[in-house]
Amino acid sequence: MTPSLRRRLLVLLSGTVLLAWAATAIFSYLDARHEIGEMLDSHLAQSAGLIAAQLEHEIDDDKGGMVPRQYKQERKIAFQVWDRSDSLRLRSASAPETRLSERDDGFADAVIGGKRWRVFSRWDEDGRYVVQVGERYELRDELAESVAGHLMHPLVIALPVLALLIWFAVGAGLAPLGRLAAEVGRRAPDNLAPLEESRTPREVRPLLGALNDLFERLRASLEQERRFTADATHELRTPLAAMKVQAQVALGAVDAEERAHALAQVVTGTDRTAHLVEQLLMLARLDPQTALAHARPASLRALAAECVAAQAPAAAQKNVEMGLAADDEGLVAGDSTLLAVLLRNLVDNAVRYSPAGGEIEVSIGREEGSVLLCVTDKGTGIPEVERSRVFERFYRVLGSGEEGSGLGLSIVKRIADLHRASIELADGLGGRGLAVSVRFPAWAG
Repeated sequence: MTPSLRRRLLVLLSGTVLLAWAATAIFSYLDARHEIGEMLDSHLAQSAGLIAAQLEHEIDDDKGGMVPRQYKQERKIAFQVWDRSDSLRLRSASAPETRLSERDDGFADAVIGGKRWRVFSRWDEDGRYVVQVGERYELRDELAESVAGHLMHPLVIALPVLALLIWFAVGAGLAPLGRLAAEVGRRAPDNLAPLEESRTPREVRPLLGALNDLFERLRASLEQERRFTADATHELRTPLAAMKVQAQVALGAVDAEERAHALAQVVTGTDRTAHLVEQLLMLARLDPQTALAHARPASLRALAAECVAAQAPAAAQKNVEMGLAADDEGLVAGDSTLLAVLLRNLVDNAVRYSPAGGEIEVSIGREEGSVLLCVTDKGTGIPEVERSRVFERFYRVLGSGEEGSGLGLSIVKRIADLHRASIELADGLGGRGLAVSVRFPAWAG
C-alpha cells in the first residue's frame, strides 16, 4: 500500500482522541468510585444512626427478629443489631446470622459468602446495642461502571463522525501540497525558476525552499554543462582544424621531409589537444563540487617531491634548475589527488614560462597556524594589471611566447577554493618572473 500522509494523520488524530477519551473515562471511573464510596459511606453512617434512634421503640424481647425483604436491591444491603451479650436482636433478610464486622465502631471491610462488604458499626445512644449496616462493594462498582459507560457510549457514534471530519479537514489542510504538485507538474523541463513562496503556508515553506534550492543547483549544473560544451567546442575547433590541415599537407606532400614535418605537427597538435581535453575534464569534475567529500591529512612536502621529480626531465631539457625547500611536512586537510594536480599545474607553468638557464624554487613552510606553498620562477612573469584575470578560463597573457590552454590557473584556483586556501601572485626571484603563494589551513589533527 502506498503511504498516505492523509491516512496517517487520520489514524494519529483519531487515535489521540480515542486515547484521550479513554483516559477521561478511566479517570472518571476512578473519581466516581471515590466519590460514590464517600457518598455511600455517609449513607451507611446515616442509616446506622437512624436505626439506632429507632431501637428503643422497635426492639422487643424476641431474639433474632428479621425485617422482610421488600425491594430487589435489598439483597446488596443489610443491617444487624447486636446486644452486649453478642446476641443478634434484629437483622434484615439479606443479612447473615453472623456479625457483619468484628468492629463495634467505625468502618470496616469484610468478606461474607465470597462477597466483599463495606460495613459501618456504632452503638446506640444508651450503649446497649451495636448497629451494623453493610453494603456490598458490587453496588459501588456498578454505579462507577455506569458513570464510565455513559462516557464511552457516545464514542461509538462520535468517533466515526469525528474521523470523517478529520478526513476532510486534513484534506483541506493538505490542499497547498496538491497545488504545489500541480504547479511543478505543469512546468516545462527547462523552467527552473524559483517557486512562489508568498502564499505558501509556513509548514510547507521548508519543502518549497528545498525545491527551490534543488532547482538552483540543477540550473547551475545545466549551466556548467552548457558552458563546458561551449568551451570545449570553442577551444577544440582550432587545434582540430590545424591537425586536419597538417594531415592534408602530409597526404599531398611530394618529398619525405615535407611529409615528416607535417606529421610531426599533427603529433604536436594531438598532444596539445589531449592536454586541453584533460584540463577541460578536470574543470568539469571540479565545478559541481562545493566541498571536499573526504578530507584526510595530506603531506604537501611528499606531493611536491613527487611533482618536482616528475617535472625534472622537462626542466633539464631547458637547462632550468629546479629545487625543493621544505622545512615542514606541510600537513593539510584535503584530497591528495587534487593537491597533486594543483602542484603539477603550478610547476608545469613555471617550467613552461622559464627561459633557458632559469631557476625554479618550490618551498613549503608553516606560518601562524597555516601552511604556505610557494612556487617561484625567473620567467616572463605576469604584469600586475593582469594578475586578477589570469584565474579566468582561457585567459592567456599576450607576449608570453608559449602556447597553452589558459586553464591551468583556473584549475589551481578551483582546487584551492575547495581546500579553503587563498592564492597570492607576486614578483618572482630577484624581482623577475612570478611567485605563486597558496596558503592552506594547517591540519588540526
